[in-house]
Amino acid sequence: MARKPQRIVEAALIEGIGPVTAQDLVAMPEDTWGLLRDRITDRRQGNDGLLAKCLACDSHVYIKTARRRGVSLPLFAHYSGSDPRCPWHHGRNATPDDVRAAQYGGRQESDFHRLMCEQVAALVALDPRYVRHTMAEYLPPTETAHGRFPDVYVEWEGFGTFAVEFQMSGTFQTEISARCKHYEREGVPLLWILFGIDTKVQVQQSFLDVIRRHRGNAFVLDPPAVSASKKQHTLVLSCYLRNGDGFDPPQLVRFDELIIPRSKLPYHEDRIVAPLLADIEQRRRPWFNSLAKWDHEGPLPGLDRPQSLLMAAAFSIVAAANGKERNYASAHPNIRAMLNTYLHAGTFGGYTDLLTRLIANTTMAGLLNARVGEHLRRYRSDVQADERSQEWLMLRHLLPEALDPVVREELRYLDALPAWASPK
Repeated sequence: MARKPQRIVEAALIEGIGPVTAQDLVAMPEDTWGLLRDRITDRRQGNDGLLAKCLACDSHVYIKTARRRGVSLPLFAHYSGSDPRCPWHHGRNATPDDVRAAQYGGRQESDFHRLMCEQVAALVALDPRYVRHTMAEYLPPTETAHGRFPDVYVEWEGFGTFAVEFQMSGTFQTEISARCKHYEREGVPLLWILFGIDTKVQVQQSFLDVIRRHRGNAFVLDPPAVSASKKQHTLVLSCYLRNGDGFDPPQLVRFDELIIPRSKLPYHEDRIVAPLLADIEQRRRPWFNSLAKWDHEGPLPGLDRPQSLLMAAAFSIVAAANGKERNYASAHPNIRAMLNTYLHAGTFGGYTDLLTRLIANTTMAGLLNARVGEHLRRYRSDVQADERSQEWLMLRHLLPEALDPVVREELRYLDALPAWASPK
């Protein structure tokens, strides 16, 4: 009969080193984790050594070994007599209700926060700009009726204040949102620090929610970060950058060198906006190239002539909105003359709603209060291309900053909506 899987101690705080996850431990060379094993055992015997504590229950732990396919793997384990209510207890299993009670209603959560807060407090205090810090103390509001209890609140001279929130287990999206928006209103940079991240498996949703708010940056306080913080006398973190469905290898980043946007959620490198804008540019670059060579006569590949003229007119509007006026649709001296001519001729009669939406969401919105706007209303056909039509779907894909409401809102929220797509 197969043995039932047991919980493991997923993380420990090792004195002088900092937090170490089970994944960190397994990834270490054998000589490295073997030395830690020796030093922890030495301390247990009353000698000089290292003290290791479970980050869930604060009980002492050691490193044991287990054989897997003939290879010895290190695992953290509680010493006998540890708290059986610990969610990582590896003795007799507690019931699911007990585990939930321990995780959300017991002292384990506060123990974890206390240990991590103390670690960060020691590191931020190394900075010569350090003034003071608080841990889990009420921070009165200035803009709202209710304050918060930041895990760590720091004041640095010449830099200002910032707050740190730790995330180890699942956090409700509503709570993440409440904290992020509160500190944004208060003008206080908020740094979410993940206890650890295993990039070899699917990252849990609550972590992804935080990582997304940090522009695809996952900040972790691990042994390399603790060591770098001590050497540089300031807070240094390991930063994992999103790369598609995975993450790049971590790099050490100083907190005071992070970019702090309007949302007050710092990041090292934007892995959301930059890839999105690059993808959009890649979509439409071939169309700009094709339109630049078009003779205004025959249709563009895959389109009929009215569709081709619509595409050329739309790209002409975007070019003008971007301060680089170019008429791809005709030989007229400017896009006003081009649009007025095609509207009067009935060519764009079925596209006036689409063109109106496009123009309204660009710096060319003033055209709607001029002759072009008058012609859009006068020559509007009863049958219109709507948002399910081929033309609208195609232009929404190619010009999402103006025509895709989801992308437009995302870019606006991230302060990244291009100037040409921002009506004056």
